[in-house]
Amino acid sequence: MRSSVQAVDYVVLVCYLLLMAGVGAFFMRFMRLGSDFLKGGNRVEWWVAGMASFMSGFSVWTFTGGAGFAYRNGVIGVFLMSLAVPAFFFGYIVFAKSWRRSRVTTVVEYIRSRFGDGTHKTFSWLTGPSQLMFGSVRLFALSSFMSIALGVPVEYLVVICGLVVLGYTSLGGYWAVCFTDMFQFMFLFPIACMLMVLSLSNVGGFSSFVAQAPPGFFNPFAGEYGWLFLIVYTISQTTGYNNFGNAQRYFCADTEQSAKRIAILCMVLFTIGSVIFYLPPLIARVAIPELGTAANGLRQPSEAAYIAMGLRVLPPGMVGILLAAMLASSMASLSAHNHIITGIFAKDLYQGYLRKDASDRHMLVASRITSLGVGFVMIGVALLFAQGTSGIFTLLFILESMFLIPLGLPLLYGFLVRGGPWWSAVFAYAIGAITSLFVNFYLNRYRGMGLNETYLIGIPAVTTTIAFFLPVILFKPTGAFAERVNAFFKKLDTPIDTSTELGESGFSGRGQLALVGKVTTGMGLACFLIVLVSSPGRDRLITLIYAVITTAVGLAFVGAGRTPKTDDAVPKGTEVGLATEE
Repeated sequence: MRSSVQAVDYVVLVCYLLLMAGVGAFFMRFMRLGSDFLKGGNRVEWWVAGMASFMSGFSVWTFTGGAGFAYRNGVIGVFLMSLAVPAFFFGYIVFAKSWRRSRVTTVVEYIRSRFGDGTHKTFSWLTGPSQLMFGSVRLFALSSFMSIALGVPVEYLVVICGLVVLGYTSLGGYWAVCFTDMFQFMFLFPIACMLMVLSLSNVGGFSSFVAQAPPGFFNPFAGEYGWLFLIVYTISQTTGYNNFGNAQRYFCADTEQSAKRIAILCMVLFTIGSVIFYLPPLIARVAIPELGTAANGLRQPSEAAYIAMGLRVLPPGMVGILLAAMLASSMASLSAHNHIITGIFAKDLYQGYLRKDASDRHMLVASRITSLGVGFVMIGVALLFAQGTSGIFTLLFILESMFLIPLGLPLLYGFLVRGGPWWSAVFAYAIGAITSLFVNFYLNRYRGMGLNETYLIGIPAVTTTIAFFLPVILFKPTGAFAERVNAFFKKLDTPIDTSTELGESGFSGRGQLALVGKVTTGMGLACFLIVLVSSPGRDRLITLIYAVITTAVGLAFVGAGRTPKTDDAVPKGTEVGLATEE
């Protein structure tokens, strides 16, 4: 697979990593308080947060396991991504507004507001280490795949990628996390569109692709998956996309209206992206039918479907952009994990129990140190995995099945009902986690039943839901806990008052547009250098088209970020203040 990766592709990858590190240094100037670091002072524009939310839904699995699933099973693979659309629809109608009005800094802080200190302590110590493990496994998975593609030792890539994520996250906080994700979107989306078009052209167009596809390839229910799987996976997506990293995008917005716009934007992006990102691996089934059995270093050879189509149709230089885009999407997920864990340890545990009177300036330092510590631990654990730890992907799946549904569902249910004792969420989590372990280890491993994702996700979802609502039906909140619950829902009924609840913005909305435009324009202009070293003919034309499109998009953002001229003269010396207000 790495035979088609040339020197120019490595140069592109190095330049991309340097750009991401530079973003963190740029946003360091906006870090004045702990709230700036952890939630951007609620001043990151909704369209930036929306694109960041879209990007944080990606990981190396999207381009390997997800692509391989589509290659083997056909069009149902598209549903793996498109089911994020109903998930964000639920976010739009319920959870976006609720998360913003909760007025929290971290998800775990919401647990304290809604369920009390006992549940807060339990979930803090469950969530922090588990998210740290998830981040470490994803860093190792990313490095393993890129090692196969580039021929670079896994350990080197773990350290390089880990340090880049650690650098921009610890320097620029939430601002850097969102804007690096935004730039990664600008890097990923154009090359993904181009790969889709070139893949279709490679097999003679869409009608030719349909004619050559295997029987049942476009029937989403031809295999072992059906309507029940889609329902269960929708529950999983709804739980995942309205909790933790994506919930952070909601409660870090300036108003609930902006939070809902984030959900709408994600619905649009996932609707379009489902086709753009999963059409190439579907086409690979026709263009490269032997891929499913060809040894390439991956656990399942078909997991190379996406990059294999890239190597097949993209010229040198553009392959480097594709690899950088895949790297970008995975780093977006890693930076989100780092920031979530930092918030839990710094805000919920350190300030919550050790330094309750810590000032905002002190919390900025504490958050930055915590972010550094989290990053180094993630790198260290990923290096341990690289030394030969076996079954790591199985471990990741088991851990996610223990935490995503059993932990995530009670948190969402807490927004919907007022009843139940303080321990209802803990009880629901315990039952769901035990059920998950029972299904994974006893039914599948010991009894050899071979249950697929429909049951691995669905059974814990059912038991978690029953375990949450049973105490809600049987018990009512009493005493101090009842007062806490009433106070929490009173906050949910109170709209955000931007005049009193938001501080001054050091970076205006137009300034954010202009920054995105300048960086994107720079990326496009840099691509013209690749044009110069491309082979004449088809390769040079493809690279030129990409460079022109990227530059044009960047210039459009720059134009949108300009302060509009008015008929009235602007007094000298007031420009900065006006830019801040916009």
